[in-house]
Amino acid sequence: MAGFPLRRFLVVSYKLGPTLLSFAIFRKRHRGQEITASQSRKLSRQARTLYDGLVSLGPAFIKLGQILSVRPDILPPEYIRELEKLQDDVPAADFSEVRRIIEEDLGPIGKVFERFEETPIASASLGQVYLARLRGMDVAVKVNRPKVRELVEQDARILNVLIKPLGLFVDSNIEYTFRAVIREYLRHVKEEIDYLHELRNMEKIRSVVDSSKVVVPVPVKEVSTNRVLVMSYNPGVKIGDLREIDRLGLDRPKLSRRLSRTFLTMLLEEEIFHADPHPGNIAVASDGKLILYDYGMTGSLDEVTRKNLVRMYAAFSMRDPAAIADALLDLGALDPEADRDVVEQGFELMLRELKGETVSEWEFQRLMELSNSVFYRFPFKLPDELVLYLRMATLLEGVCTKLDPEYSFLKSVTSILEEKGYVDQVRKDALRTFVSQTLNNLIAFNRSFPRILKHLEGPRDSRKAGNLSRYLTLSAVVVIGATGYLFYEKSSFAFAGLLLTILIVLAQTLSK
Repeated sequence: MAGFPLRRFLVVSYKLGPTLLSFAIFRKRHRGQEITASQSRKLSRQARTLYDGLVSLGPAFIKLGQILSVRPDILPPEYIRELEKLQDDVPAADFSEVRRIIEEDLGPIGKVFERFEETPIASASLGQVYLARLRGMDVAVKVNRPKVRELVEQDARILNVLIKPLGLFVDSNIEYTFRAVIREYLRHVKEEIDYLHELRNMEKIRSVVDSSKVVVPVPVKEVSTNRVLVMSYNPGVKIGDLREIDRLGLDRPKLSRRLSRTFLTMLLEEEIFHADPHPGNIAVASDGKLILYDYGMTGSLDEVTRKNLVRMYAAFSMRDPAAIADALLDLGALDPEADRDVVEQGFELMLRELKGETVSEWEFQRLMELSNSVFYRFPFKLPDELVLYLRMATLLEGVCTKLDPEYSFLKSVTSILEEKGYVDQVRKDALRTFVSQTLNNLIAFNRSFPRILKHLEGPRDSRKAGNLSRYLTLSAVVVIGATGYLFYEKSSFAFAGLLLTILIVLAQTLSK
């Protein structure tokens, strides 16, 4: 362990170890059970201790806490509520250290900028933003937190060691999800402190959003480095300031839909999406345009993952629990050993609630009892490629719901899919696959059936079998065609096809 930051490791273990161990034991003992009021208070105290520990450990752990704050699949509500405070409430670093970074990279502040305000207008886990004036223009100056690079490198090594014994305390799927979150975090946190990388992200996203509705700050390249990013200053009302938004006379539900559409369109149609839409990173201009800040955390989906994600949401739109489970399996988000009946029953209840139907307490309780008896392990897991997508989706839903309590992320994304024709395409793909597989099976059956019957009953019956197989093949083709029309709700064609099939089978029966 030469060169390993042992002292830092011991500090991290001391500050976080007892809380995390207590939580792991609690989760193992109370999985699937309702917790009491006293247990909830105990979890809240543990969560406050965790919050204090993360803040005291610095930027890397603050950022990790922010990522975990949008993961209700891993942490209980008591932890989520406490860690959510890490989104905006981060202590500012001493300006004398910040000045040193700026002047090392750009030269004396007084010579580069006409004015520079020493109090930050935003303070985040990995950097701080200051207001300045450059060449007669107001600019925002984003600066790395002091020593953030050394700390991130050091803490990355410590986190890799800390997650190794995780499987001793939690079930394998939760361990898998934790590891995926930490791997993805470690990959991206180094990119987040490289402001030239953020500058490129900013330019990419400006090229894909609708500039008539969304404002992306313009970077000033000649005075930007990997530790200092200078960009146009675009002030606005923070998206969480509902009183000020109302004062501007903006329609909150409409604003919520526009915000949702902006991020979901990036996700579904572009090579890059903004993965950090927390309230501190979104504002509204006086003319109603959305202003997006902080481009350090962005994500992308490969074509296979995007297609499976679209299939999953299209299955929700089509109210098909089995198709939802299939898509989750293909995404790698559902344990192949999970009980499909229980999973599909859970989705069925979810679909009924989304439709506005009342799900009785008895039905819900029965499903929970069944789940607890069948799921020896947590059935869902999070692949690496979905970590940033889930973070974006969770944060976006929270922001949009605050603007409009009636907002539904699922309804919003399925509405976009239907509008852009994705749902119809999924239907066509599913039907094409079904027809192809069925025809292949029928061809194989048509070739094999007479030979099988010949061995069993003799030549004469073999000829009859050949005729029968041809009738069955023709009938099946008609059924497939009718099914296709029925799938697209052209019922007259469907019923005609089914009637023709019945007549074919009847004729064959009478000919005997």
